[in-house]
Amino acid sequence: MSGLKQLSPLSQAGVWALRLTVGAVFVLSGFAKADDLWGFVFKIEEYLQVWGIVQPRSLVIAAAMFIASFEFIAGVMLAAGCYRRTVVWLLTLMMGVMLPLTAYIWAADPVSDCGCFGEMLRLSNAATFFKNVALMAALVVLLIYNRRVGCLFGPYIQWLVLLVVSVYVSVVAFIGYTVQPMVDFRPFPVGTDLGGLLAEEDEAVAEFEFVYEKDGVRHAYDIGSLPDSTWTFVERRVVAGKVDNRPELVVTDHDEDVSAYVVEPEGGTLLVVIPEYDRADVSFTYLVNELADRVKNSGGSVVAIIGAGGRQAAEWTDLSMADYPVYSADPTQLKVLVRGAISLVWLRDGVIQWKRTAASIDADYVEASEADDTVLDSLALEGVARLWQITLVVLAVLAVLFMLDRSGRLLKWRRQLRRQV
Repeated sequence: MSGLKQLSPLSQAGVWALRLTVGAVFVLSGFAKADDLWGFVFKIEEYLQVWGIVQPRSLVIAAAMFIASFEFIAGVMLAAGCYRRTVVWLLTLMMGVMLPLTAYIWAADPVSDCGCFGEMLRLSNAATFFKNVALMAALVVLLIYNRRVGCLFGPYIQWLVLLVVSVYVSVVAFIGYTVQPMVDFRPFPVGTDLGGLLAEEDEAVAEFEFVYEKDGVRHAYDIGSLPDSTWTFVERRVVAGKVDNRPELVVTDHDEDVSAYVVEPEGGTLLVVIPEYDRADVSFTYLVNELADRVKNSGGSVVAIIGAGGRQAAEWTDLSMADYPVYSADPTQLKVLVRGAISLVWLRDGVIQWKRTAASIDADYVEASEADDTVLDSLALEGVARLWQITLVVLAVLAVLFMLDRSGRLLKWRRQLRRQV
């Protein structure tokens, strides 16, 4: 840095403003993707289906995890001034790919939403393109001036900052993938009166058709003849009647709309939700049946909703030995309700208490519990509270590193170690 011309205080403030602004955009984008990793996986698969590319789900998950982590980590590093040359170059290279890609998406309109900020913030394809133009312009400026401005952490400690931030975003993504997103930006978060939404009469007078797309061809289906999972959901249209702006969730039993009867208005209701029937793991049926027994022992109701037709519903009844009704719904709508291959939604008096994947529940804990539905109440997770706890711990660690760095203590320890060697 000694060979670089020092900037004026005003110019330095401008560089810091660009660092913080661009860094915040990537932090928000990376966090939204990591928090709801399943949602980002579905968005990537939506792009791949439009382009006719077939990839294993495991590869898509790995790509989603890498992109989300990279954006978040790079955003934090940029905002803190760490790795001043490397981070800016990496982000510029990334935007060099994303800018023409978003230009194509704006022109061709293969998807309605780019998915840059997940469910947190939906941007039009045009807004996404101009956002990327602004980011690229800011990064070009930072390529020229970023190294001329100092950083929050010394070079010898920046690897620790990188490690702490990497662990943080990995934990957020792990919980979002294996349990549910800690911050739920979807239309059915915890606390939603799902029973009331499904029972409202305004939408009952409307008839719909569902538009799906495959290989560039779009076709409209009614609720009783939805296509298989190789088709991509595009939109829902009102054929007759009127509809309000409530979130969409239409549940059917052999082509009959039973949405209003799925959730009991009083007492407990356990929903077993399977958005992707072909990917459901039958081994979780023992846990599901154990929980179902406890709900019914307490006078509650259990309902399974699968993202498939009546034939698969009957098949699931046989495979799982379910003694509760199994209904059908559009897979895309179920993916909005919950994330995961098999997930559970627990409601009290029609209000969502918690949502979890079946894989995140300890079967031994359930088996050892009382034979009533109190065990389901104990499975509640405070996602936002947990996120705050994790975030405060990470901020405390970074604050300690900052104070040690500024005090020169770490540099002193480093010199002492070198002398001993």
